[in-house]
Amino acid sequence: MIAEVISSLTYGAGMVIEYIGVLMVIASVALALYMLFFSADNRDTVRMKFARNIIFGLEFIIAADVLLVTVAQNLDEVMQLGGMVLIRILLGYALRQEFIHDKVKLDKIYKK
Repeated sequence: MIAEVISSLTYGAGMVIEYIGVLMVIASVALALYMLFFSADNRDTVRMKFARNIIFGLEFIIAADVLLVTVAQNLDEVMQLGGMVLIRILLGYALRQEFIHDKVKLDKIYKK
């Protein structure tokens, strides 16, 4: 009985956190489009801010997936969630590397 309640609460928390992450990604896209068309920032600056915001949203989604793995009912669900977590971690890593590379490039440009 208590285990079912904890499992339900964990599942609910995981879903809420996942939706927060998705909303953060959607908000990041909207903000990037707004900045691209209506702000004085150049394209590279907008791109860096967008990448940073996407990474932040992905971290929420990954955290949600970790919670959902704890309440998975069978091995298929665990494997499926594990695969999604792996893909999201790799995507986050690639975005971070691109962000670091672009930041170094912009720093060199603006220091000249």
